[in-house]
Amino acid sequence: MNMIPRSFLLILCLLSATNWAAQSRLDMAGLVKLLLAQGYHDIREVELEGDKFEVKTLNRQDQKVHLIVDAYTGEIKQQEAD
Repeated sequence: MNMIPRSFLLILCLLSATNWAAQSRLDMAGLVKLLLAQGYHDIREVELEGDKFEVKTLNRQDQKVHLIVDAYTGEIKQQEAD
């Protein structure tokens, strides 16, 4: 029995699993941890809209802000006063 095709299949499965893991969406705990680490607090509202989170929270200066956060990378795409 030839093992090369099975080995090749195993490698393809591992690569696709790695790619899938890299593209998984942040969960709520991950989002909150990320925002707290950046100085945001008193997170009041979180909504998932497609590939982005919309968040209402307070910044370091205790100002109400509305954030748009990429649901996959955690990057803050937009911040505006709320």
